[in-house]
Amino acid sequence: MAESELGEVMHFLQTVFDVSEGHRMFQADVLRWKCFAPHPFWEGSRGYALRYKGEIAAFGCLVPCRFLTGSGTVSSGNVIDWAASKAVPSAGVMLYRHIQGLTGTMINIGGTGDARRVLPKIGFQARVERHHYTRVLHPWRRFRQAPKDWKSPLRLARDFTGLGSAQRDAGQALTARRLNSFDGVPAEVFPAPSVTGQVVCARTPESFSYFMACPAAAMDAYLLERGPAPAGYFLLSRVGGQCRIADLWIHSPYAQAWADAYAAATAVARTDPNITQIAAAASLPLQTGALQQAGYRRTHSEPVFVLDPDGRLGDRNDLAVSLLENDGYYWSGGHG
Repeated sequence: MAESELGEVMHFLQTVFDVSEGHRMFQADVLRWKCFAPHPFWEGSRGYALRYKGEIAAFGCLVPCRFLTGSGTVSSGNVIDWAASKAVPSAGVMLYRHIQGLTGTMINIGGTGDARRVLPKIGFQARVERHHYTRVLHPWRRFRQAPKDWKSPLRLARDFTGLGSAQRDAGQALTARRLNSFDGVPAEVFPAPSVTGQVVCARTPESFSYFMACPAAAMDAYLLERGPAPAGYFLLSRVGGQCRIADLWIHSPYAQAWADAYAAATAVARTDPNITQIAAAASLPLQTGALQQAGYRRTHSEPVFVLDPDGRLGDRNDLAVSLLENDGYYWSGGHG
């Protein structure tokens, strides 16, 4: 896809997903950033369109990632904004297969009901689940702002109960220092498979620069320090009244260290008076247990599908994926 096609792609996505022209995810600045902003893991455009008789029949945008397995690096990616015209059967699958030929390995996190039915048919396997969590900071304010139904009073009571069950926020051993960029941050702060024994996603100062430039969310980055020594980091994204822990890493294999890290991120997030709840996601027990200890409640889970025809990931099902691996850290409104 060329940048000159952006307007046509916007109209196609708005039509297929049946959303208005004002839908934030498909506005020009957001799509331009998704498809054309420089990314260290991909050269050129990340937007792909399949045409039939001159018209767009399918579209997808690639979110590139690199898995660090402990024995090597595996290039991969997740397609977001995957859409196809019903007038051209199999257009979406044809486009997917084309992108897979460029990446070798692919992942897909969640997706619409149609996508989840199609993915296994084209070779994807569900390897792990990404679990989503929330912690409500201001139950009454959230109750007043949210749409009402018969469950609203029950949710209000649950949210008030959750206030009392949360662990005290700030881990005593960790402090959070705000960063303008990750330039100069020591390499040992970034995820490494040797720390937890998991397959982790590579992070670099350049990839963080891309994430921080997202126009659809207010982004902040923090360095976690244990005394004078850097020990990890976290990224916060703010969308409306919700703050999301977009990504978090602590250089430790111990559950308490991870709980302290999430507590430190929570303490920072709750200083914003406009935030009513904090959201986070994690895929493996070390992280999910830490979130629960930090006072978060699981709301739902979604499968992480893997397409790996050459067996580059082997049978690994311990992929640590965060909200950065698709559009989960900035997504809002009308499509999955």
